[in-house]
Amino acid sequence: MTVTAEVDAAAERAGGRAGSTDSGLDGYEALLDGLRCGPVLDPEVSLLVEEAVSVWSRPGFESLVSLPRLRFTPFDHQLDTARTVLRQMHGRAILADEVGLGKTIEAGLVLSELRLRGLADRALVLAPPGLVEQWREELDCKFALPSIMARTGRHEHGADGPERPVVLASLAAACRDPLRHQLSERPWDMVIADEAHRLRRPRSASGRLARLLRTRYLLLLTATPVENRLDDLFELVSLVSPGLLGTAAQFRRRHGGEGALGVRHPAELRSATREVMIRHRRDQVALMLPSRLAETLLVPPSEQEGRLYADVVRHIRDASAGASPQTLMGLRTLTRLAGSSPAAVAPSLRKRGWDELADHAEAIPRSRKAEVLLGLLHRHLGRGEKVIVFTGFQRTLETAATTLAEAGIPAAIYSGSLSRQEKEGAVAAFRGDVPVMLSTEAAGEGRNLQFCHVMVNLDVPWNPMQIEQRLGRLHRIGQEHDVVLTNLVGQGTVEEQIVTILEKKINLFELVVGELDMILGRVSDDFDFETSVFEAFVTARDDAMFAARLEVIGDSLARARTEHLTTRGGIDDLVGK
Repeated sequence: MTVTAEVDAAAERAGGRAGSTDSGLDGYEALLDGLRCGPVLDPEVSLLVEEAVSVWSRPGFESLVSLPRLRFTPFDHQLDTARTVLRQMHGRAILADEVGLGKTIEAGLVLSELRLRGLADRALVLAPPGLVEQWREELDCKFALPSIMARTGRHEHGADGPERPVVLASLAAACRDPLRHQLSERPWDMVIADEAHRLRRPRSASGRLARLLRTRYLLLLTATPVENRLDDLFELVSLVSPGLLGTAAQFRRRHGGEGALGVRHPAELRSATREVMIRHRRDQVALMLPSRLAETLLVPPSEQEGRLYADVVRHIRDASAGASPQTLMGLRTLTRLAGSSPAAVAPSLRKRGWDELADHAEAIPRSRKAEVLLGLLHRHLGRGEKVIVFTGFQRTLETAATTLAEAGIPAAIYSGSLSRQEKEGAVAAFRGDVPVMLSTEAAGEGRNLQFCHVMVNLDVPWNPMQIEQRLGRLHRIGQEHDVVLTNLVGQGTVEEQIVTILEKKINLFELVVGELDMILGRVSDDFDFETSVFEAFVTARDDAMFAARLEVIGDSLARARTEHLTTRGGIDDLVGK
């Protein structure tokens, strides 16, 4: 129907109701004549008007419409951050809170708000490989946001809107073709980059990827927006707000100073960075993570266990002379197995042809660690506390499960061999009535277990980042109790030396989740703690030489920790609150 027809019909209806030739619309004749001469309604224009009205009707960013959908209660500083990013920074910002304050939560709030308003249907999250699963769980469990892993040749389908899955990508995989091409060829509504300090260098693979992506909204998450070079800050700020700090040459002329983080006109620089950067320190917010109460119990081996470990170590040192890198890797795993339990090392000894040692290991009925574990569990369960027990090896997990079953202690079992549904069932049982969960490293990555605050390491990983990951499942925002950690360490083993160095040099068990990565990354570009320890072990003539070499490694860690603390203070001075 045309506008003219609608007007005539309205006039006729009005005249009929008036009961006379006077329509009651005499005062509007000029307007009606204009409408009668108007064009036919354009459906596309009408649709555009309806969409505009829909946008106008949405609440402003002073009201967070996602809050009723959340499955948790954010902290005030996280809500304030989300509002600031949306209202003042227009969805492009650097979230630079100190570790442990919930940058992931802040980014999730911004993403949820934009998606509910139809502004971020196509969203991409880039994260280091070890954090991708954690992002999937956070989006699902806290924000009720579906997600999908980016894979080569795979595109998400379905209508646009809040139900379109968020695309998750490992930063390492995303930096390589063909996935890099697949992600960069299309426009995104929103991109979130976790551990964004990896994107600072424009010529690095991750830096080139960041500069290829096209997106309206961009969040960069990093606790260290600047480390050794003032240019680091310029590069990150220029990603979210090109031109804010001028050109690189202008920035250096204006702010470059003496030393690595020397800066001229710091107040001016702080004022500029506040336009795109938010940083909270733990001492600024009414939020303190609970303490870690860590203890290391040296477990004396039985006579059989002590003799077995000494014989295995001797064989490993002899076999390592002139061995290939592949053989050395196998010997390193064998050394770790020997420190875990006799049951764990026996199959590998048999496979290597060291049958006499394998027979010896299989003849040991129960390790001393298992006996100590039972005593710990009885103590904690008697207080009504749940306990998660970690081990790096499946065979140690199985023997621990048998030990607990014989003692009548119910335990949920969690390992990488389980299906996703079985893993969910194990966590649900542990959250419910089952007081103990026995887990391999699988639960050390991506699982949030704040309902438990007691953890036992049945063996200690040589890689300190794995220790961090285990602790991070319990010691994180939302934990309401002090986290109690007990390390069971065989006396006279490599693990004893490792724990001693990590405790003495960097106070490992007192660090906030996330700090260790920053410390290790400062030792050297190619530093690998586990490899360094094993090389020191197999090339040492005796335990005294091994201890001396570990002391050197520990000193390098201590220097890196001091540098980290210095840089953290420099960031606070440079970026401000």
